[in-house]
Amino acid sequence: MLGLPSTTEVGRRIPKEAFYGRLKVSAALRQSFIDDVERFVIANSIKTSTTGIPDGERVHEVLVVEVALKSRCVPKEVLALVAQANPHKLLFACTFNDEVRLAVMLKRLVVGPWRPFDCLTLDMNVSDVDAVWDSLASQVVYNDAGGGPETIEERFEADARIKTLHEELARVEARGRKERQVARKNALFDKAKELKRQIADTESDRRGQ
Repeated sequence: MLGLPSTTEVGRRIPKEAFYGRLKVSAALRQSFIDDVERFVIANSIKTSTTGIPDGERVHEVLVVEVALKSRCVPKEVLALVAQANPHKLLFACTFNDEVRLAVMLKRLVVGPWRPFDCLTLDMNVSDVDAVWDSLASQVVYNDAGGGPETIEERFEADARIKTLHEELARVEARGRKERQVARKNALFDKAKELKRQIADTESDRRGQ
């Protein structure tokens, strides 16, 4: 699957009940398991013993989980629950007919676009299992293979922080343009200046890694 080494193939089906039967789930989420998912299959297990790739410090195994769907609707809450309940890193391959959407869980679930299943091949950085995870997850989140000094988690968190700071800066600057009272206008100007400093510091920290 996905152009991964044949030595990693598993093909073991996991009953849906194994998830919603032993985990605390709401009635609605349990119904989503039943209504939205046809089956779960552990398609690949990427680790030292199946690839010869050196073990990682953070990641010891990446499981590729095929999630055969009953429609084009990806049940994000279901995938998030499965990922949070599993100690391994999971790469979800959500399939419907001849298409696939990949998904990974970072601070939140990130789901890629629909792609033709037969044409999709993933690249693996084989330095160690940490790098395998970073490269696979980067292709889902950023459509690149990563390879920089940041882990995928660090990259995602820094991007989220910069996005939040930019959004706050836009709000503060908009309020500053409308404010007529001099003291409040100056306070907003100072706040905007501080937000710009935080953005610059975050971006500088990333370049310095």
